[in-house]
Amino acid sequence: MSRGLTLYHNVVSAYHAMARRPADLPDEDEPKDRVLHTRIPESLEDAIKSKARRLRIPVSNLVRNVLEQTFQLVEDVVGDGLEIASTARRVAARVRQAATGVGSQAAGIYGWQELILNRDERCGHCGVELDRGARACRSLSDRPDAAPVFLCPVCVAEVGKG
Repeated sequence: MSRGLTLYHNVVSAYHAMARRPADLPDEDEPKDRVLHTRIPESLEDAIKSKARRLRIPVSNLVRNVLEQTFQLVEDVVGDGLEIASTARRVAARVRQAATGVGSQAAGIYGWQELILNRDERCGHCGVELDRGARACRSLSDRPDAAPVFLCPVCVAEVGKG
């Protein structure tokens, strides 16, 4: 494994270990009575010392701050990644529903009702965002259990042609 991958693996592994034990995270005011030793290349030591001198802080504070900020960054990235994945799954489900249902007799859609949205939606065909106050069309279906499908004006026009 390359150094970059090893460092990434170590940081992510440490993050996951810490995430399982949030009570083990130190408070800012907690006394620092533990010492952690690690081997690093001389060039990294020189870079750390040089940066600490420029910032006029002790090397130990710099290293501690970098580690704490790295863990916070990883936590933020993981959280954002989960949120993005969740949003992508919801959009994919809507697109899948639209691909199998819009304009299809099997979906029981017999028409489209034009309306002005009172909430944000997405076009069930092209996925464009439809903001509150925008004109859109809602599916009308024979099936009482059918989820409503919203279309933007462009996609409604395409359905009318086909």
